[in-house]
Amino acid sequence: MKKHTPAVLTLIVSLVAATTLLAQAPTADIDAVTATPALRVQESAGVQYLNGGAGDEERNAMRALRSEFPLQIVFSTRSGAYSVAQQVRLLNGDRQVVAVNNAGPWLMVKVPPGRYTVEAEFAGGTQRRTVQVHNAPKTVHWATALASAQ
Repeated sequence: MKKHTPAVLTLIVSLVAATTLLAQAPTADIDAVTATPALRVQESAGVQYLNGGAGDEERNAMRALRSEFPLQIVFSTRSGAYSVAQQVRLLNGDRQVVAVNNAGPWLMVKVPPGRYTVEAEFAGGTQRRTVQVHNAPKTVHWATALASAQ
């Protein structure tokens, strides 16, 4: 067995102590960063979409990606407060293109140009809109009269 000099033992003890202190250090900054929801492109049946926009930070991030998503739907109440649909289905003819639960208040979908039917469920009721999507981004402002959609 190899003997360690006092200097080596002091170094080992110092390293162990430093590692222990680092492990016990407050992680408030790390927690704050990880607590912020990350906006990420999601996919359903091969169709990419962004869903969110509840806060300024998320809306700004979504605005930066706007040109990549030809269809944007903004849900609100008639009074102008943002709203969330229980479910949104995007249909092309009889074919469901994408379905998103808890959609909004901003929903951006990457779809090719075409005519689509959007079905949104609010408080047990379903509302429908027909949307023509072109190459340029299109925004649909969907104001619901349902009071419980807030």
